Amino acid sequence: MRKLGHVLLFCFLVFLVNTGFGNEKADMYYNNAIQLDDVYDLEGVFELYARSAELGHVIAQYNLAMMYSNGESVYVDYQQAVYWFRKSASQDFPPAQYRLGEMYYFEKGGLRRDLEKAVALFTQAAELNDPDAQMNLAMLFATGEGLVLDTEQALSWMTRAYQSGNDSALEYKKMLMNSKDGKFSVDQKERFWLEKAADLGIKEAQQVLGMLLSKDPTNTTSP
Repeated sequence: MRKLGHVLLFCFLVFLVNTGFGNEKADMYYNNAIQLDDVYDLEGVFELYARSAELGHVIAQYNLAMMYSNGESVYVDYQQAVYWFRKSASQDFPPAQYRLGEMYYFEKGGLRRDLEKAVALFTQAAELNDPDAQMNLAMLFATGEGLVLDTEQALSWMTRAYQSGNDSALEYKKMLMNSKDGKFSVDQKERFWLEKAADLGIKEAQQVLGMLLSKDPTNTTSP
């Protein structure tokens, strides 16, 4: 689960300066949630993120959405996840734009599958240097799904994704460069989106991925 905490504290401060957004009480709830997260008090974390999110804290809104998507301390509720991703994305927060795009891609939270909206959201986040959005965009270019097949664009976005911190981008870049027809195979595409769905918290994808990993003789990690 890509929940954001200590590692984005500096980025968040820069974000506040750039947008003029700030709320001391929201910040207090958010920081208290981060501290509770260290001791794994999920109920307390959820309550504090919810309070901070209601006051407009952009990262708390994103984290609350992820907790709803993963069913952490609450039942899985994709509609609530979409609601809070949208709140955060409306403040131009790249991770939320990226996740909202995936909600459209995977048709979750009452949303109809809409590749045009997914591509638009991935592009917004990618241009703001979100590495996972950059990788999603690369995959769409490399498969011709929702976009015109463009191997050069795919490779360019994978390079940017790797430079921005997506470790798997280099592996996928090598796969694409070794491809005979300049695009990913159906199996490679399906595996990529299965992993993305599992990371988003979609239980069915997590179960299928777990079974695949358990059958993979080269896998040395637990499913």
